[in-house]
Amino acid sequence: MIIHALLQWAWLIVARALGIITGLVVVPVALPFFVPGVSGSDGRPILNLPGWAWLWGNDYDGLLGDKRKWWDVNCDALVFFGLLPLLRRLVPIPVLQAGNYLAMWWWAAIRNPANNMRFLDAFSAPIMDSKIGYWGRYTVEDKPGLDGWQFVWAEQEGRRWYGFYAVLCWSTSRALVVRFGFKIKPEHAGKQEPRKGLTFKINPYKAI
Repeated sequence: MIIHALLQWAWLIVARALGIITGLVVVPVALPFFVPGVSGSDGRPILNLPGWAWLWGNDYDGLLGDKRKWWDVNCDALVFFGLLPLLRRLVPIPVLQAGNYLAMWWWAAIRNPANNMRFLDAFSAPIMDSKIGYWGRYTVEDKPGLDGWQFVWAEQEGRRWYGFYAVLCWSTSRALVVRFGFKIKPEHAGKQEPRKGLTFKINPYKAI
């Protein structure tokens, strides 16, 4: 089972990496042709990439960020990993808001790259009608008191989808967080949940 999981994750990492790398080129080319749309998560109006660039778009949040307007408020501080103040000494870059071309590119190509890949069956795991199994701790979260590890799988019609989640606390506020594969949890067993997406994340000192 471990070998199968590693092989599954290996090809998914390669495919995901290709989606991210190609998005660095596709997104800036497609951005001038953005189209109005409706969020698939809450029905609000959004702007999204055109159909031919659908894979690199975001059917939930669009190009302008989250519904809380968090990206609109914080994008100027986060684009180019917070280096904009230094870059402004060399180039006259205006203060960014979510609707700026650079902010939209960063949101779609860097912060949420190839976001619509999660809607492809190959990159999501079915929960409904799946048998859920696990090794390790039943509940693991990057929150105080919920550290530990779990290896979880969903099985349906002879196929399996795997996820691994580990949290090692350094203190009451910081932890090593590792998450590979599909975002399946033991608690999903018997639930009428939508398909779960994919992640590959290592954060050695995450705030919890």
